[in-house]
Amino acid sequence: MRKTLSILLIIFCSLTVLGQKIKTASGDISVLAGEKELSVTFGYDNIKVHGYETEEEFIEDKMRIRERHKPGSGAGERFKGSWFADRDTVYAPMFIENLNYAIPKKRKIKVSENNPEAKYNLHVETLWVYPGYNVGFSQPCKIEVALKIYEIANPENVVWESKSPLRIEAKLAPYKREIRIGAAYGALAMKLSWFLRKKAK
Repeated sequence: MRKTLSILLIIFCSLTVLGQKIKTASGDISVLAGEKELSVTFGYDNIKVHGYETEEEFIEDKMRIRERHKPGSGAGERFKGSWFADRDTVYAPMFIENLNYAIPKKRKIKVSENNPEAKYNLHVETLWVYPGYNVGFSQPCKIEVALKIYEIANPENVVWESKSPLRIEAKLAPYKREIRIGAAYGALAMKLSWFLRKKAK
């Protein structure tokens, strides 16, 4: 089901990807030209959620709302668990699936998480998220990220960094929160695929 949604995201994102263009802050992404493998990692250490001072404040508020509506049901804890689990089970897979699908086959570069065969790692650091909503009327998710590529054998050798924060807005606003946020990572993947086509031929 998630893969089907990812493909639908590619179709919509190929028509319009909203947000800023990817721009280089330092380095040269053309180092990826000729590479067959690219590892990718994701970070959320300094993430902020729209409308809240901290991520902790956001989680506590959403847990409190759920427990008030369904006392003793454990809905608050389930929300907290899924908020963190979705990063590995939804956002990362949707980014990787979309990027691998969108990169032209002639490029022959495979993107995968924590790939030991790759020389370089792409790190996607999420700085801010607006989860959006879908309650009869809708708003898509927006994210702000920082991207960098470094040599896996020598992580201090950062070969390319994007200007940040880079804001991406999803084209779609599905009902489920995790898919709605995942749509923004799908849009990021599409935008990155276009950048790679131009800069890392």
